Amino acid sequence: MSFDKATHLLGRGFTYPDYEPQYQRYYGYFIKHLALTLRLNLSERSIQGDARYIINVIDNEGYLKFDAAEMNITSVTVNDLPTRFDYDGRYLRVYLSGNGEVSVSINYSAKPRNGVHFILPDEYYRDRKPMVWTQGESEDNHYWIPLTDYPSMKFTSELTIIVPKPLIAVSNGYLVESKDLGNETLWHWRLDKPHSSYLVAFAAAEFDVIKDDCGGISVEHYVPKGRGESAKFSFHRICDMIKFFSEYTGVKYPWPNYKHAVVSEFGGGMENTTVTILTDATLHDEHAQCPGSKFPCPGLEDFSSDGLVAHELAHQWFGDLVTTRDWGNIWLNEAFATYMEALYTMHAKGVDEFIYELYSNLKAYLNEYRRYARPIVTRLYKYPEEMFDRHTYEKGSLVLHTLKNIIGEENFRKGINLFLTRYAYSNAETEDFRKVMEEATAKPLDWFFNQFVYSAGHPSIKYSWSYDSGYLRISISQTQGDDSYPVYRIPVELEIGHQDGSMELIKLNLESRDTTVYLPIKERPTYVCLDPEFKVAIKSVNSEKSIEEARAELRSSSVACRLEAIESLAKDSSSRSIDALTKALLNDKFWGIRAEAARALGKLGVTDAVKPLINALHVERHPRVRRAIVEALGNFKGNRDVAKVLASVLVNSEESYYVRSNAAEALGKLGIRDYFSELVKALDYPSHNNVITQGALRGLAELGGDEAIEVLLKYTQLGYPTLVRATAAQLLGKFVDNRRVYDRLMELLRDQYMRVASAALSAVEYSMDPRFLGILDSIASGTAPGFIAAELSGRFRRYARDIAVKIREQLSKGAEYARLREEVERVREEQRRLMDRVSRLEAKGLGSPAY
Repeated sequence: MSFDKATHLLGRGFTYPDYEPQYQRYYGYFIKHLALTLRLNLSERSIQGDARYIINVIDNEGYLKFDAAEMNITSVTVNDLPTRFDYDGRYLRVYLSGNGEVSVSINYSAKPRNGVHFILPDEYYRDRKPMVWTQGESEDNHYWIPLTDYPSMKFTSELTIIVPKPLIAVSNGYLVESKDLGNETLWHWRLDKPHSSYLVAFAAAEFDVIKDDCGGISVEHYVPKGRGESAKFSFHRICDMIKFFSEYTGVKYPWPNYKHAVVSEFGGGMENTTVTILTDATLHDEHAQCPGSKFPCPGLEDFSSDGLVAHELAHQWFGDLVTTRDWGNIWLNEAFATYMEALYTMHAKGVDEFIYELYSNLKAYLNEYRRYARPIVTRLYKYPEEMFDRHTYEKGSLVLHTLKNIIGEENFRKGINLFLTRYAYSNAETEDFRKVMEEATAKPLDWFFNQFVYSAGHPSIKYSWSYDSGYLRISISQTQGDDSYPVYRIPVELEIGHQDGSMELIKLNLESRDTTVYLPIKERPTYVCLDPEFKVAIKSVNSEKSIEEARAELRSSSVACRLEAIESLAKDSSSRSIDALTKALLNDKFWGIRAEAARALGKLGVTDAVKPLINALHVERHPRVRRAIVEALGNFKGNRDVAKVLASVLVNSEESYYVRSNAAEALGKLGIRDYFSELVKALDYPSHNNVITQGALRGLAELGGDEAIEVLLKYTQLGYPTLVRATAAQLLGKFVDNRRVYDRLMELLRDQYMRVASAALSAVEYSMDPRFLGILDSIASGTAPGFIAAELSGRFRRYARDIAVKIREQLSKGAEYARLREEVERVREEQRRLMDRVSRLEAKGLGSPAY
């Protein structure tokens, strides 16, 4: 492989033939300030707005063009005088002459299907409390404000929001006033620092407001009324997070205050400037976080909001203070927030947790890489939402970690400080970041960015060693394919384990496809581990280790080496391998290693692995390890002893919600129909986010049969919680041969809840049924009337297009059908695990509500 093909510059499987380069938009003017007055009419799900702009016109084309979707424009004035305007339902053109500063006022009304979301009681959800909230990223704010809906447009803002009593409205900046208007209340918020148009936001509901003071920074948590006590579990680390990010970057928290607004039917978290909107799924009780313990329970946490809270807070620096210039550079927002989240994990919980989080990020990226590869920064995309993927988040975070280790942490932090201070309250692109890093290090870094940011793929490293006559021979090959940079230039370290238990660290520079080194050494080592400190995090590694070498490697003090050993042992079902994994499961000091050992034993699937797992379940306290154990036990199909154990876990109310959920699914995987009724009972067990109900549905789907199908169909109905409906919808993919299931999936694809419609699309992917090709093509082209998700979500259209391509490939290849189904099942399982990590998801259009 050589550089002459340059396929690494495009990647594989991401772009379609009709894709064209996307460049930064130019409007010919800059908004200096927005003053918006907004009145909400809940019964009509409508808004009435008056947007007043101060605009600097620098390149007048005779009119100003605003993005404005599905509005009724009542009047427009320029400098308080009526002016001519045109509106076509998508764009508003305001006619004026000359350059310079002007005042533009737009009076309008709308019933937004996007951007603003009304969560109201109805015939299916009578107990709901009214909530209204916004989600602007990527380009949805123009459904409720006529504005330039693009990240490069930054301005100061003030929102005056008039809501019916007893709702409280919270928005960007500081509260100027609240005023009683009789049946309504006026809330006036103002932010005097410029921020991007997609970050303008508000939320309105009956809130409990909990206040904190974080070293002089006012912090407020707006949570649904009656749930104020839950806030302490979700946000107990917020002050420490603010302090850590301020100290690490050398930039004090840059805004007047910080607020959380927690709402229902939200997909995750969104970092609107000073007012992060979060899903109420992140609120939880003591048992969810500390099953069997009292809060706080460091070292024994199960569900935690820390990752979500830290990620969104980090955006106040990376994304809000300095914002990507365009969507092609969105990694500057999201990779940094993901990496800062991991750095906070290290600060709060230690190095082992940090490395394990990076390891999990790598697995998430590699899972996506199997489907496609693209450069982190690319202009070849169709929808902005396509850029919010594992390449942007997880791969980006690993690239930043690798960069830090190559240039040194001191230089890395110096570069970050330069980046944040030089581009504060403005926009930047990747080249700006590269240049400040070069300034901080006084070294060229174009080689690094060309390898890891502007090229697709990653290093794929295969290494082996041999010992002879006092010399250790180490062979390292770069085996990446055409979708990756041909030859990576990277430093690596090797940990050499000796017979007496000591360890030695060797440093090498890889600069060619094949590298061989000879090291003088007194005796044969017990193991060799590549990159023990996980410094070059963005790579895949293949090493054919013997069982004895892997067993020895489990004694390393390095979490990365022990993870590597477990991956090797998971490929061998001999008694020596089972014995080593059992010892790791019972004795390793770090819960992540114990969990991976449990999963490895489960993957082996041999009877001899059952007893160690059951024995470990009797003594293991950490709930996340217990999750892994019961998950692993689901691999022993037909084992009634395992079934009894899982059933006892499922009915134990003192057990973790999430362990019980995994037990329900595992029980179904065993395929013993005697436990059908136990799973049906579990549907009604109360739990955080109804996770036990979801686990029971998965278990029933594994058992299959007409009765299971009836349950799944029932739980897709309106009235059940959205997360439950989505789980049931996704599981229907196993049963599309049933005509009722096929018909129901066709209905669910047009569901009013984006999360449910997306789950139905996932079910279609699992089924690989050609009967769906027609509707998939219509969704992908945006010509499917009544399919709300297809009309409003580029991500949804892209997903439908990908599935249609897969199905057509299946039809053309025929013989590879089984392999494709296995691939879909693997992707499906990864999606399920990622959904379980609610605390680390962001909204970004992934889980929007009813429109």
